[in-house]
Amino acid sequence: MTDTEFHAVVDATLVQVEEYIESLVDTLDLDADSMRSGNVLTLDFEDKGKMILNSQVANHELWLAAKSGGFHYQYSNGEWLDTRSKKSFRTHFVELLSGQLGQNCPKF
Repeated sequence: MTDTEFHAVVDATLVQVEEYIESLVDTLDLDADSMRSGNVLTLDFEDKGKMILNSQVANHELWLAAKSGGFHYQYSNGEWLDTRSKKSFRTHFVELLSGQLGQNCPKF
């Protein structure tokens, strides 16, 4: 994957995360703000803390920082996979978000 392709995949993923969080604001009555600056997306859940997603171009990885720790994802066969557990980013993100918010979140 070229750097240009990597940037396109990361951008699409960050947009999808923003749209998912916006949908939760309505369905879960969630108080959340998102702020994007280039390749960094900060999700602020007020008293529940923050989650930060950013890309690491040199490694072609997507990184996620959450209350429960830091996670790295590599793009393979059309999806981001956690470099340790091999879990899909979408599944893992919902698990981490549900834990951080203290409530079950719908599929992403």
